[in-house]
Amino acid sequence: MLTVPDGLEVRILGDARQFAELAGPWLSRDPFSTTGIGVQLDGVISGSIPAGPDDIWVAVLERKRVVGAAMHPPPRHLFLPRLSPGVPSQVALWLAGTGRSIPGVFGAAMAAREFVETWIERMGGSSSLRMRQRMYRVEKVTRPAITSGHAQTAGADERDLVVEWFEGFHAEATPYRTSEGLAATVERRIAAAELWLWWDRGRPVSVAGHHPPAAGVARVGPVYTPPAHRRHGYATAVTASATEAALGMGARHVVLYTDLANPTANSIYQALGFMPDHDAEEWSLMPAS
Repeated sequence: MLTVPDGLEVRILGDARQFAELAGPWLSRDPFSTTGIGVQLDGVISGSIPAGPDDIWVAVLERKRVVGAAMHPPPRHLFLPRLSPGVPSQVALWLAGTGRSIPGVFGAAMAAREFVETWIERMGGSSSLRMRQRMYRVEKVTRPAITSGHAQTAGADERDLVVEWFEGFHAEATPYRTSEGLAATVERRIAAAELWLWWDRGRPVSVAGHHPPAAGVARVGPVYTPPAHRRHGYATAVTASATEAALGMGARHVVLYTDLANPTANSIYQALGFMPDHDAEEWSLMPAS
């Protein structure tokens, strides 16, 4: 624990349950931008997501009241929800002081940008904006007008195909991230019935996943259609099915992230009834030579 300027206290925890007890009420006030933390936290506590030995959970307090949170489960990037100005800087200063390696940041745009600026100022090196995204949310899906095919959950027989498609999604959308653990992730999500395939003419043509709800909010992703099957409305249809499945699990809202550089994806999700919630950014951090 380290007390930083401006009266903010940063606490770092390796125990998910302790973090949930401390920061849970704060997370629930903004279940949309904090959903990444919420899903990971619930999964680690329940045992459905393995906890990494170097995972950290960060809480920021002002006069013993939580005013911010973050998480870093390597090899994934540091995740930041919407935070008040000044809070991301204090998280950056604290982590810089510990000597922790932070290869990248993902989260609400203003928070991510402030963290990166403070990190580079303190640690040197350089940064690169990898992607601008937008989170959309929906309470009720508008079903697409598609007459060919049907959705069903992926099973063990589709394991190899879905791993291949996850690798394709990774190569197209986030080639700068590590692909470590994709096969294990697919196996875990198939076992949890979180992956949906759209079938047409006796073969799977598109995949969409959903996560279990955290604080009433479930997240859809990834969504991927191999190039040979694109422009038939399959991604729209399977996204609608995954979204409806998440709502059927008790979620009050479903969210997803889209690449702002992909106008087709953004228009597809809006046609399903998704409305913008906030913008997010992903940054890579390169250490000084």
